[in-house]
Amino acid sequence: KITQRSDGRYVKTITDQRTGKKLFFYGKTKKEINQKILEYSKEREEGKSFCKIAEEWYDTIEPKLAYQSRESYRVALKRACEEFKDTSIKQIKPKDINVYLFKLLNKNFAQKTISNHKMVLNQIFDFAILQDEIEYNPCSSTKIPKNAKKNPRKSASPEEEKIILNSADKWLFPYIAMLTGMRKGEILALQWKDVDFEKNIIKVTKSIYYEGNNPKIKEPKTEAGKRIVPLLEDLKRTLVEIPNKKPNDFIISDEDGKPISKKSFRWRYAKFQKETGITCTAHQIRHSFATNAFESNVAPKSIQEILGHKQLATTMDIYTDFRKKSFDSAALLLNENFKNKK
Repeated sequence: KITQRSDGRYVKTITDQRTGKKLFFYGKTKKEINQKILEYSKEREEGKSFCKIAEEWYDTIEPKLAYQSRESYRVALKRACEEFKDTSIKQIKPKDINVYLFKLLNKNFAQKTISNHKMVLNQIFDFAILQDEIEYNPCSSTKIPKNAKKNPRKSASPEEEKIILNSADKWLFPYIAMLTGMRKGEILALQWKDVDFEKNIIKVTKSIYYEGNNPKIKEPKTEAGKRIVPLLEDLKRTLVEIPNKKPNDFIISDEDGKPISKKSFRWRYAKFQKETGITCTAHQIRHSFATNAFESNVAPKSIQEILGHKQLATTMDIYTDFRKKSFDSAALLLNENFKNKK
């Protein structure tokens, strides 16, 4: 039965036979209500479109996402909606997912990017199952294409490393990165109270990220992120000589001791590059620390702990960027070994 409300609009209540929930349909006319019920019935029979389910999913998870994660989710969501558009989510099969993943591969996306896009798809289909739209997740039987490329992780060049190690007077950030292997956000969050000059350690307990131009502080994503790193002698000598060290001031800061803004960081890094001639990124400097640690025969497990990796495999797979001298050294040792066997 359709009834008219006091505000003049019409309403009709029906019960969804599958879920037992009451559904309310509103309209300015009875014809409009009947049309909405017809569209709803068709949608229940054919299934909601992929994009509609995807948008509903994103609305539920967006408030829970870290600010810096939202952009990558939105990009993956946009690409998936461009691929599947208004296709009923019930009609999407594992082969369709595979076709989409291979399209990403053919666009030369890296393995990590394709993996992130598949992860977003997987969450959307899991959401659809909970909404009683589908009975199984077509992503569960698909795999990342085997020939998806891994982006090579490169260190700074030996020449750039030398420049950085001799440019502490120009700016401390690259120098600290080179001698600690800490992440950019971790260095920017360092306060003087985090440096223990007696025990020769640096305590890593927080990180900085940006909302727009404004710095925000967060705790590490994993327990491995909370750690101590060695305060190497050269870095210690440099930091000790800095005057007026207040415990709560940030080491990389504006004049007021507060963490620097996003624009300020970019301006300072670009200025440092122009003054020194280096082109490497902050993350490449972190790679340089890892590479130098391997070349110094530091145990992989120790490197893992210093870098704050949850898995040793991450340390081994990503950061073993040995340069030519490492291979030359290995060849020398092997040559000597086989000579002695004759």
